Amino acid sequence: MSGARGLGLIFLVGAALALAPACAKKTDSGFFQEQDFKPPKGSDEAGSEPVVFDRNNIVETAALVDSEALDSALIQKFMHRTPYDRPTFLETYQSNGVRASDAIARAARTYRINPLAFLVAAQGTQGLIGEINYPFPPERVEYVFRCGCLQGADCLPELAGFDRQVDCLGRQLRDALTAISTGDQTAGGWGKDKTSITLDNLKVTPANEATAVIYDRSPRVAQGSAGGTWFFWNLFRVYAVGADYFGPIGGGAGAGWIGDACTSSATCTGIGEGALCANGDYPGGLCTIKCTGDCPVGADRPESFCADFKTNGGFCLSVCNLTAPSCREGYKCVTTKKLGSTAAADSKPVCTIQ
Repeated sequence: MSGARGLGLIFLVGAALALAPACAKKTDSGFFQEQDFKPPKGSDEAGSEPVVFDRNNIVETAALVDSEALDSALIQKFMHRTPYDRPTFLETYQSNGVRASDAIARAARTYRINPLAFLVAAQGTQGLIGEINYPFPPERVEYVFRCGCLQGADCLPELAGFDRQVDCLGRQLRDALTAISTGDQTAGGWGKDKTSITLDNLKVTPANEATAVIYDRSPRVAQGSAGGTWFFWNLFRVYAVGADYFGPIGGGAGAGWIGDACTSSATCTGIGEGALCANGDYPGGLCTIKCTGDCPVGADRPESFCADFKTNGGFCLSVCNLTAPSCREGYKCVTTKKLGSTAAADSKPVCTIQ
């Protein structure tokens, strides 16, 4: 995905917020770049007017779950020419035989999280995007998000490697979104429209699920410095421009398609009128729509099929390939009958929990 769509959109800042060190600028910590702290400017059309930071709306949910924002090739391109006008060592780095760009693309698809979240997290926690050479100590890379680490250097060897750390982070973000969709709040008590006090003693009422997830990981604003939601909000704007990404069409309205993860029906409006988010037994939520025969068709959108749910009627599910299924985690590729038909030819494999 590329091309300017207007910087008036709310930008994703998501990922590993609790793990961001409360450091000063690069001159003090050696981790961050001076550019990371420059106030964001307005859209191209707005000229140099600064965009106002809203601590209650760090990121729209539609942006956080925009897993198709960048593919592996575009991530690799970003790593070759970062916003700092030089490559990052991650461009050529591999862990467990997996390129960093491929690890990010895979986690984005698996957990339905915007790939930019992982890039922002890699910089925001240990400054990895700004590093030209492999940094030391190695824990900055191999345990960048501290997944599998209890304290200090006491970390599980099976979670060593950038690829495994990225996968762990993606799973944590998706689990937090699921907790909100099924129980209205995260394990830390953060939820949409629920007022809480941050660690820097500021009252915050998240305007959406994604913002609540961000605060659950790091309940600190720290405006103007590292270690809080402002830093990641600001940092993502820099990276969005560098990746030529400006958010899903419609801003916060959501643009999820059939089979996409969701936290509410508002996330699934890419399907059209009548779209809904199936929660409950569906891991991460499932964008779908009721059907009586045919399902919506969209340009460059995956094929879907009107599956028969017996007494519940028909619902559209994404079509999969039995020989090479690519269903989301928690789903499997199963051949299902079309609503109202008994002919075997009217069956197709779809991603479902059945």
